[in-house]
Amino acid sequence: YSGKLENHAQYRNYFPGVHLKYELPAGFLARASFSEGIGRPNFGSIMPNSNVSFSAETITISNPGLKPQQSKNYDVSLEYYFEPVGLCSIGAFKKDISDFIFQDSSQIVGTGANNGFDGQYAGYTIITSANGGFAKYRGIEASYQQQFTFLPGCWKGFGLNANYTYLKTEGDYGTRTVTSDLAGFVPRIFNLALSYRGKRASVVLQRNWTSKYLTTTSTNAALFRYQAAREVFDVKTKYTLTRRVSLFCDVENIFAEPLNQSYFVFERRPYLTRLTVPKVVAGLQGRF
Repeated sequence: YSGKLENHAQYRNYFPGVHLKYELPAGFLARASFSEGIGRPNFGSIMPNSNVSFSAETITISNPGLKPQQSKNYDVSLEYYFEPVGLCSIGAFKKDISDFIFQDSSQIVGTGANNGFDGQYAGYTIITSANGGFAKYRGIEASYQQQFTFLPGCWKGFGLNANYTYLKTEGDYGTRTVTSDLAGFVPRIFNLALSYRGKRASVVLQRNWTSKYLTTTSTNAALFRYQAAREVFDVKTKYTLTRRVSLFCDVENIFAEPLNQSYFVFERRPYLTRLTVPKVVAGLQGRF
């Protein structure tokens, strides 16, 4: 023991925001907003650590020097509320991000005793998180939800909920080269839910679809890694026994869609596929 070592640091940031809402006649509502924000990396990404995968020949390394990403956000939307119990909306957004965080696999472990790993793991791919230069993404969101209470008989228990998101990206990875394909951004997402709510029983069938997207970039274009498009179906059921007690049973990923299905550039060059089975959660629920 040679003495006590202390270190202190602090910083202060201001993130202004303006949010406007205007009610129009006939059930319309308009919104507009501007805000600034910060996205700090999670602790697992900045705490010194490394993991070696002998099967995939990769080394995943944290980056203690990772900086937070900051953004300027612009949003506008128009919503229409209608009877009985319905909403239809469309919105547009634009986000400008500096120092955006992405996953980098451009480094390869060299050969020789001074390769940084005591001569081991030669040829392995190093995967880490890094800060890019800037990123811009623009998109639209559309949604529709309605409970069909105007229908006769048991049909009035049905409801529909759907939403769609489209993204277009642009940015760089800390170089002068600008690309329209940024890691971590999903270009298209579609969700659909059909529900039925009766006096005692309720059933919700959900579908979630995501398009393919870039997960990891590299200086070698042949090592760009993509996640394949994924479609998942879930069903949630509930039956009320008494006013306070009910039974429920949820089945997630009914058709056992792979949890991950990634590949290099083309689908015929697979990287990793993680299979899974449907998840069933059932039980007794009470309110006291």
